[in-house]
Amino acid sequence: MKRLLLGLLGLALVVGIAAVALAPTVGNQYRLWRDAKAVSEYRQAAEALDMLATGTRLAQAWRVNEGLREAALADAFDEAYAWGEDDEAEVLDLTGSGVIAVLEIPKLGVTLPVVRGFSHNALARGVVHLEGTSLPVGGDGAFCVLAGQGGGRFAGLLDGLDRLMAGDCFYLQALQDTLVYEVEQVQTLSPSDLAPVPVDGDADICALMTATGEGERLLVRAGRVGRRQALPEDDTQLLPGWAARLIFAAPLALAGLIALALIEALRRAASRRRVKRMKL
Repeated sequence: MKRLLLGLLGLALVVGIAAVALAPTVGNQYRLWRDAKAVSEYRQAAEALDMLATGTRLAQAWRVNEGLREAALADAFDEAYAWGEDDEAEVLDLTGSGVIAVLEIPKLGVTLPVVRGFSHNALARGVVHLEGTSLPVGGDGAFCVLAGQGGGRFAGLLDGLDRLMAGDCFYLQALQDTLVYEVEQVQTLSPSDLAPVPVDGDADICALMTATGEGERLLVRAGRVGRRQALPEDDTQLLPGWAARLIFAAPLALAGLIALALIEALRRAASRRRVKRMKL
């Protein structure tokens, strides 16, 4: 009996260690599945819009951008940052999930949902549009700022952003329009250096921001150079929700089964001891 208990305890320990070791991988795979699902749903919703609905939403977003006199370039990673509802971005929320655009960075191999900022939890859901900056629809004088995590326990959404150099391009899709931005400048700034930026009436800027491990902020500034004529074919193969949840829950289920087996073994051992005492 003692050997059985030691064996079960050893197996439980091995499974526990494996679960801890696999947690980052499982977490990252879940995040990739979640991001791909959000991107696919947004693009499908954008394609389903008719020309009138698309034009109406786009015109409303442009009016918002035209009313800005400066971009509120602030430190979104500071706990004191005052997140708002970002109500003006709601016009781009086609699915009701908070996703308002899609950011694609070919050099990093990532395609990510851009979400409205509600709280710091939004940074865990995707790249966040900073309220008080231009909506991600471009236009003369636009200055859009998008922030994303760059690391941590799990891989950050914008890991590798420091690899971008002047001349690299990324894409920003809102509604049915996909804008092409070319990197102009990569800066590493102190959080105290971040301040509102006056908009330039002749420029169309999109800036990507992330936090570095040294407590600084990496800012990639890019200017619009054109539009992508057609989206790449969406060949994303998404698992059904139930299948994804089953895969991600498998380690917990295995640990639970081992725990049940251990409890049952202890119960039987106690029962045998009682029977043995009764015979004596």
